[in-house]
Parts: sequence; C-alpha cells; structure tokens
Amino acid sequence: MPAKVIVIGLDAAEATLIERWAGEGILPGFARLTATGSVGRLGNCMETLPGAIWPELNTGRSVGRMSQYYHPAQLHTGEAKLRPILEKEVDPRDNYWDLASQTGQRVALIDIPQAAKSHNFNGIQLIEWGLHDRFFGASCTPPELLHDLPVRLDDHPIRSCDDHGDSLADYDHLLTKLLKGVERKTDLLLDLMERENWDLFNCAYGETHCVGHQFWHFQDSRHPRHDPHAPQRLRGAIRTLYQRVDEGVAALIRAAGPKTTVLVFSSHGMGHYIGGYHLLPEVLVRLGMSSSNDAAFARRIREAQVLARKLPKSWKPALKCLTGLGLVRKAQESIGGLLEPLESPMTRAVALYNNRCGAIRLNLKGREPCGRVEPGPEAAALIDEIRCELLALKEPKSDQPIVSKVVTASEAFGLYHHRDLPDLMVVFRTDLGLLETCLSDRVGTIHVPQYTNTSPRTGDHTIESRIWIKGPGVFPGRRLPDGNVLDLAPTVLQLLGVPIPNTMDGQPLPI
Repeated sequence: MPAKVIVIGLDAAEATLIERWAGEGILPGFARLTATGSVGRLGNCMETLPGAIWPELNTGRSVGRMSQYYHPAQLHTGEAKLRPILEKEVDPRDNYWDLASQTGQRVALIDIPQAAKSHNFNGIQLIEWGLHDRFFGASCTPPELLHDLPVRLDDHPIRSCDDHGDSLADYDHLLTKLLKGVERKTDLLLDLMERENWDLFNCAYGETHCVGHQFWHFQDSRHPRHDPHAPQRLRGAIRTLYQRVDEGVAALIRAAGPKTTVLVFSSHGMGHYIGGYHLLPEVLVRLGMSSSNDAAFARRIREAQVLARKLPKSWKPALKCLTGLGLVRKAQESIGGLLEPLESPMTRAVALYNNRCGAIRLNLKGREPCGRVEPGPEAAALIDEIRCELLALKEPKSDQPIVSKVVTASEAFGLYHHRDLPDLMVVFRTDLGLLETCLSDRVGTIHVPQYTNTSPRTGDHTIESRIWIKGPGVFPGRRLPDGNVLDLAPTVLQLLGVPIPNTMDGQPLPI
C-alpha cells in the first residue's frame, strides 16, 4: 500500500465545471470518484478574506484568529506599509501534516500552496516547485532528495502565468507549458508515491489556478474579451487542462490501491472576472477618507505599468534596478503622494488588497503609527458612514446596487478577532456583469477600467469548494452534509489516528 491516506488538492479548480464535465463523460476519473466515493460542498472564507483559503485548509484554523489573508502585500498592526507575509511569520507546526509528522507518521508533502517549510520533518517536502502562488521560495527537504528527483527546483514550465503576451500564439504557448506542467507533476507524484509506504501523501496541482485566470475569456461567451473565432484549442483550454488533471488524479488513485483513503478537493473556484473592489480607493477619496494624492499616484503607476509592458523585454532588468534604487518613492514624493496611505495622518480609512472582495482599514489611533480616528464612538460612526455609502453605490446602466453586503471583522469573526484584519469587508454582486463604473449622490460617477495591459487575468475566484472522499468504509455515491474548508485538517488527522488539537476550528467530516 503506497499510502494510508492521500490528499490531492486542486488549486482554484471550478467545481461546477468538474461536476458538469464528469456528468458528460469528459472527466471519467471524477465520474468514477463520484460514483465510488462521497462528495461534499465546503463553506469557505471567499466572501470575507479570500486569500486565507489555503491557510484555513492547511491548519483547520480560522483566519479570524491567525490573520494570514493576503500573502503578497498585507498590513500588520503597528506598521503603516503593506508588505509580504514572511515565512518566519508562518508557524508550520499548525499544519495538519506537521502534526502528523510530530506523532511519527511518515509524510510526503509536495507543492501545497502557501505552505512554509516544516522543521524536523518525518518525511519529504518539495515546496513551491509548480504552484501559481510562490511566496517563500522553492525548497526541498531533505536536500539530498534533489539529486534523485526527476525535476529541479527551478524547472517547472511556468514561473509566472501572468507573464505572457497578448497574441493567440502567446496564449497557445502558455497552454502548452501548463499542460506540460501537469504531466510533469503527475510523473513526479507517481515516482514519489511508489518509493515507500507513506502514512500521509499530500500534494496539489497549481495549473488549474493558472488556466482559469488566463483562459476564462476564451471559454465564456459573456466575457467582453471573448473571441468566438479564436482557435478551438484555446476556447477549450480549461477543459483540456482539467482532462489532463483528471488523468493524473485517476493515475494516483490507481497507484494508491483500494485500501487507501483518498481525499480530493477543489480549494475554491474560478469564473468571470467581475471586479468592483478596484473602485474602492477612488470611492474613499471622493468620501474624503483618503488623500487624493494617493489616488493620483495610483493612476500614474497604472499608466507607467501599461507603458512598461510595451517596452522590449531586454529593458525589464533595468526597470527593476531603478525600482530597487527607490526612484518610485522619489517620483511619488514629487507629486505630493505617499507610498502607503496609512503613513498620512490625514487619512481616515484606506482600501486594502483582499483578492475577490474589498477590504477597508481605519487609520485608528493607538493601532496605526499615524492614527487619525479615535477608537470607540468615532470609529463606529465612521464604519456606519462608510457602510451606508458603499451600499448606496449603483451600476449606472441597471441602476442596481453593486455591493451585496458590508461586514465588520467583529461581525464575521467575533469580538476577539486578530488585530491585523481589515475593519470592513465588502462583497460585490456578481450578477451585474463587469463592474467598472459606479455612482451615488455623494461620490458622483467613478469609472476605473478593470482590464489593462498590466492585468491579463480574465478569470477570478468563485465561492465553490468541494471534497471527494473514497476508500475503506466510505459509502459510495453518498452526498456528504455541507462542511467547511476548516474541516479538511481534522478529517485527515482523524483518518490517521492523530489527536485533533483544540486549537482547530474545524470538525472531522462524517465519512
């Protein structure tokens, strides 16, 4: 038996497409998995702090307590500048595979998103070889394993799926590399699985994430960038890649054998890029919450990025060098703007990055270095004012509100949530089409284009998360009660016979 438990993650694979194509016979592996195993829908954080989806899957702990919600550029209490989450700030001991390792279980960990390297690990780790998100750098443990692997740390066909041209030939080349990445990942996983009898074999496919972001407009006829005359290979790119992943998952299940419990899950989904949240910086400026200089600088940066994409590739290293010399900040200061709005005591509230949702942080006295807003009644009144104005925003053509809900951190995660969380989270409607323009009596009309030469993504995340479970004692064809992504970690530990710590917020799924 190659493993007692195998966990296979599909990063941002749209579950509704998997279910549809499995039903049509296009994904026979998932059709068999559905017929011979149990399937469940998982709730998630995609309408509060979407970037926390993988930390919640990996730890079983709510983002409300651990606060890792936007790895590329997050605000930390006591700091005025956005910065990446550092690897040293992520405790690998919270991950379920590390908990299994600590009890003597033999564990293989291959390419799980947003996983920091574990220490004193009883097994092997290959970190960030072929993922969409790479934050901590590729690594391998034990290091000597690299000499015996069919891959090198830097040789996945895709380094950044956003870095491609706009021609059909460029997209075709990107698809070829993504398909090659799936094939190499499957070969690597089968090789490692067969090397020993693992207690836990844990892996993920990241190519599903990339193909959804980059190729959605080829598939979706409702998309403004859709070209009905594009080659069929591109219009069917997402389906083709899902088929390749389907073959890989089926091969892993066959290699595992009937005595292995297999858990396959789609972390979150992919659909039409709607936007809306990119309007928030200008909305806050119009409301008098943020400096207009910051908005002006943001516009100039976007214009510079558009120009940069048109320059020859040979110029890019020089541009990076100039950025490293701090010339961006100097240019910013020359127009009176600040690199980070929370560096200004004039700012009352600022929009933060938050993936598919909006997020707003108050410039609170005693919490931020240049705090402006008094905690208590003043902060509460400001939150009420912002919420009211956001709910008043309308889409001009339909005259419909563009915001479906605005929630506070306390409403979403309780009074004792982590201090690094945004104060407000904003969910935009997805049934109005592309949200590039809004209006209200107070802010007037605001138009910010969603698509530019610097934003090639045409697919964005959806709230769909699923889990398929197959193995001894699992009832075939059963529909599981709805669970949550927080339930994955305790479910795996229970299957391994590892005690579930009381720090986990999830519960084992009833399989």
